[in-house]
Amino acid sequence: MLTDRQLLILRLIIQLYTETLEPVGSKKLMKAADLPYSSATIRNEMMKLEELGYLEKYHTSSGRVPSNKGYRFFLDYILPQEPAEILPQTKESIRSKLQNPMFEMQELFHMSADILATLTNYTCISVGPELSSSRLVGFRLVRLSSTQVMAILVTDKEYVENKVFSIPSQVSEDDLERIVKIMNEELVGLPLSKVIDRLKKDIPLLMKKYIESQILIVNAINEMVNHFEKDRLHVAGKRHLLNYIDSHSDVEQLKDVYRLMEDSDILHQLVTTNTNGIQIRLGSEMNNPLLEEFSLITACYDTPTNDKGVIALLGPVNMPYQKVISIVDSLRQELSLSMNQYYERQR
Repeated sequence: MLTDRQLLILRLIIQLYTETLEPVGSKKLMKAADLPYSSATIRNEMMKLEELGYLEKYHTSSGRVPSNKGYRFFLDYILPQEPAEILPQTKESIRSKLQNPMFEMQELFHMSADILATLTNYTCISVGPELSSSRLVGFRLVRLSSTQVMAILVTDKEYVENKVFSIPSQVSEDDLERIVKIMNEELVGLPLSKVIDRLKKDIPLLMKKYIESQILIVNAINEMVNHFEKDRLHVAGKRHLLNYIDSHSDVEQLKDVYRLMEDSDILHQLVTTNTNGIQIRLGSEMNNPLLEEFSLITACYDTPTNDKGVIALLGPVNMPYQKVISIVDSLRQELSLSMNQYYERQR
């Protein structure tokens, strides 16, 4: 266990490094913090922290910087003792932007990502409330031409999805009406997970009685239902990656991380958390070699239907955690409040 003096020195080094992004030496630490110890004493303690793996030294003549182990210790044992209050004007800004009675649900969690990216200058990933309890409440087919049809799906959570697809010209209006009838009788009212299951099994057989090209329609509907899940995700502030990836020396890394930000499946896996509160993962804890130098903060928010959404922040390991976490926590609270108000308006 670290001594009180070592805890103090580690905390101050992390604070100074996140502010200046420059290695911290004993003299710089003494001057910045006005410590009641000699330079030699501070230097010895920094050497011990380095030996224990909490600090790193890039060059023999330079100061120290926090290691991932140092950050992990700071986040687990030091930061919880120093909660930070968010500035009232920041909290009010978040609230005023989210509490718009005209917003639909998707706009709410999209806006939350935009707000967080703007306030922190980091990349934000927002995932709307999970659709585990969502049910299909409406299905329509609208003929656009002799060979084109638009399918429209609606859930009880106000999600709407539509897709235009081609069908053989010999498909009649009666055929389309029969398919709509099958969908409404067999699938409306079911959870989306059950809808997907039935679309793979018995629905194609029912439709085949009326239309030989039923596979086209079933595939289109399947794709639409699956898209509900992907449509829950929104990424904001990708340009901020340029602030902490050297675009000149690490061009390939920048391209790879940008591609990762476009992969909804990977992002869903990345931000999925079993923790109800705020979780922070550093580098290798994310099990993705592209993110070794990153930190990911995830926070869950609730809805009145007990569905959970996630707001996540991706930035450098050396981010100012106390400030950033207070912003994330405040936004999570305001987003939950806005979701509650949204559901009240739907009643």
